[in-house]
Amino acid sequence: MPQLLARSLAALSCVVVLAIAGCGGESTPETTSAVEPSSAPEGDGDAPHEEGAEEPTAVSATDAASPQLTSYSDLGIHEILQDSCAACHAPGGPGATHMELATAIDAVVFAEDIALYTSTLEMPPWPASDLSVPFKNDHSLDAEQIAAIQTWVAGGGSIDVDPETPIVSTQPLRSIANPDLVLTSAKGPYQGSPAVVDDYRCLIFDPELEEDQWILSSHFEPDQVEIVHHGIITGAKAGLREQAEALDAADEGPGWTCYGGTGLRNGPDGYEFRLGGWAPGGQPNTLPDGYGIPLEPGDFVVVQIHYHFDNEAPADLSRMVFDFADEADIAAAGGSLGIPRGELYLGPAEIPCYEGDTHILCDRDAALKRVHDLYGDFGAALPGIFLAQCDATPGDYASMTNGDAWSSCDLPVSNPGRITSVTGHMHELGKSIRLTLNPGTPEETVLLDIPDWNFEWQFGYSPVEDIYISASDTIRVDCAWNRERAPYEAVGYILWAEGTGDEMCYSSITTVAE
Repeated sequence: MPQLLARSLAALSCVVVLAIAGCGGESTPETTSAVEPSSAPEGDGDAPHEEGAEEPTAVSATDAASPQLTSYSDLGIHEILQDSCAACHAPGGPGATHMELATAIDAVVFAEDIALYTSTLEMPPWPASDLSVPFKNDHSLDAEQIAAIQTWVAGGGSIDVDPETPIVSTQPLRSIANPDLVLTSAKGPYQGSPAVVDDYRCLIFDPELEEDQWILSSHFEPDQVEIVHHGIITGAKAGLREQAEALDAADEGPGWTCYGGTGLRNGPDGYEFRLGGWAPGGQPNTLPDGYGIPLEPGDFVVVQIHYHFDNEAPADLSRMVFDFADEADIAAAGGSLGIPRGELYLGPAEIPCYEGDTHILCDRDAALKRVHDLYGDFGAALPGIFLAQCDATPGDYASMTNGDAWSSCDLPVSNPGRITSVTGHMHELGKSIRLTLNPGTPEETVLLDIPDWNFEWQFGYSPVEDIYISASDTIRVDCAWNRERAPYEAVGYILWAEGTGDEMCYSSITTVAE
């Protein structure tokens, strides 16, 4: 078992998401919240624009001719939109298809929607609670800001600025505006089939570089967002290209089936290296100043895309975009950039059926056979691996038969340095996840607390303060699930596995050595 554990964790660490992030907002602070996750709102129509306005004009959301009842400027509405909304809802941003906020007149058009979704805390999303350490680029709204929006809209939703006044984000945008490199699958779109509900496909993305580059920022941009569960981006040295091409040629269509990992075997000819990942809500993986990931001529990229097909399987041509360092970036770092290191901190996921449920898959052995049939030897080994590394057994979870289940695991730090990013990942039964440094000691620090997990908003969080971890420290991963939270009937004993209907207790920490 120790050798299997080491080999399996090493393989998994090559492919699980390194850093995922998204648009910011607010969440409830209670750690025991039972509020069901909600999806992003959808706006209707395009925002109209007035032409030729010479003086600032008051415009109401309900009646353009109504008198100005409340001051857009005095309430700071424009600043709120720029600080907490525009990063996602700017033209071309991930939220612009639902609600585009380009100029002040757009705020008028969507005033009632803005009031509704901010009052219910659905927008702007920021799942991390105040128990977490403070994070950079926190877009959440406080009670005073929410009340200001309500007052503005109740007073007519008018503006006292030029309708064409730009709404410009003060936070990093959720896309790479002018990427240096854009890649898609080297062999074109992938066409899956609903016959394989959870399809893991590895696709070659070839940068065809002619000179060395340093990646400062990268972003996976899903094409068919309704079927893309995640994307995991792995770099590979030129010596692995023959292996990759052989795997591709042996499987029909672009790419190859790749549950667990890419299937590439590291050796004297070459090795894999992590570039990042994406999950719903994800934003660009931007590295700290002075750090980058080297990419050399001959290197290529393998993207493992998890497609989840419910009823339809449209052809997908997702893409990768990259921002490279220029000479000034490298000079500012003293001639060479540092390389960050990401590691995984993983706990068991064991969710028994309700007491009295006699479904055949409520038997754990039957559920494990199902996982083996779907995902092979490696997939079936994972539940036991995570139990073993956390000194747990299935019996520890046998009494959790009321719909709720939870796990806790203390793990040694394996990537000492300054923390630049933390993230958590579960699937659609997820209820909460917490990542704690040195629990139960005077130095205890909650690195990340998400009390109300929402699969649609999976972010990477960068601490404001410098936090250092060493090999003598401990990381505790706490996860909780509820069988009623998923938008489907959760059938059988749920195990750690690859499918959207399975579960995980996953977190990662990225550090830099200083």
